[in-house]
Amino acid sequence: MKIDAVQIESELKIDRAVIEINGGCNYSCTMCPQDMRTGGRDKRFLRKMNLLEFEDNVRDCAKHGLRVVNLEGSGEPTLNRNLPEYIKIVKKYGAKCFMFSNGFRMQGQFMKDCVDAGLDFYRFSFIGYNKEKYNEWMYNTQGGNFDLICNNIREMQEYVEETGSDCVVATYHLITDNDNIDHELDAYVNLVDDLGVKTEIWKMHNWSGVYDIGENERKGETKTCGRPFSPDVVIRAGGLDGKTGAVAPCCQVLGQDENAVLGHTSENTIEEIWFGDEYSKLREDHKNKTYPDYCKTCDFLLDDPEVLVYTNHERDLMKMHGTEFDLNDYRE
Repeated sequence: MKIDAVQIESELKIDRAVIEINGGCNYSCTMCPQDMRTGGRDKRFLRKMNLLEFEDNVRDCAKHGLRVVNLEGSGEPTLNRNLPEYIKIVKKYGAKCFMFSNGFRMQGQFMKDCVDAGLDFYRFSFIGYNKEKYNEWMYNTQGGNFDLICNNIREMQEYVEETGSDCVVATYHLITDNDNIDHELDAYVNLVDDLGVKTEIWKMHNWSGVYDIGENERKGETKTCGRPFSPDVVIRAGGLDGKTGAVAPCCQVLGQDENAVLGHTSENTIEEIWFGDEYSKLREDHKNKTYPDYCKTCDFLLDDPEVLVYTNHERDLMKMHGTEFDLNDYRE
């Protein structure tokens, strides 16, 4: 579909780009489609994005008002040993650099180099409020990482304070049993109070229907999640047919990446993809509630106001960290 360049420049706005620099992961978490014990992720999406390709993607998005870049997508960014160089590229283009990670490698000189490179926000994904629960939900072949993650959090906080960095250290938790929500909430709050971090505790989600959450199923009216209309883009490291930089509707399609490709940045600019046939059809489907297969059983379509169970810092429901937009504004 041919798009007028003036139309593109005047209409496209990107507030946040989730650019996945590594599609693989060193964990096999029970609630995640990356879990190798249940087949893992499509191998075509397990590649790493090199620095040149990453900068091309950041530069392209920066033409349209980019404010925040997340480095994870659906993989583990700390597996890239030159991670500080990716952070420096984000800062070069005047954006904030955010990272959501399991935190296993975020320690020692590697952690310090990331903070020194200009990292603005680092969130430890931390499922399980004690050693037993952590090992049940966040599986790693080395095992027993609950204390290690707690130590990494404290070490990173100490370095941030010592250097006067503006980097925010935070945690993210999931309620694993809605029937025990009060108990789990109390246990998590005790943990984060001890760690002294900003945190969010959410109900579990089903990865666009790929993961069966059983009794923890969300309830609510079905309506668009708002993502196809928001100034938020997701770029994978891998892609189809030897291409790279697959653009996805959101991170929730992990587990069916191959079915949810809207274009590839190795072939087209982000604006060409944004206004292309696949992305345009997705928006029409969300308007008409004729959701594609990779969306139609996603519980992010459910208007459940109780999914954010707890936070100890001010934050509007569904508003992205560091961004100016609120997904609720796009759910109508």
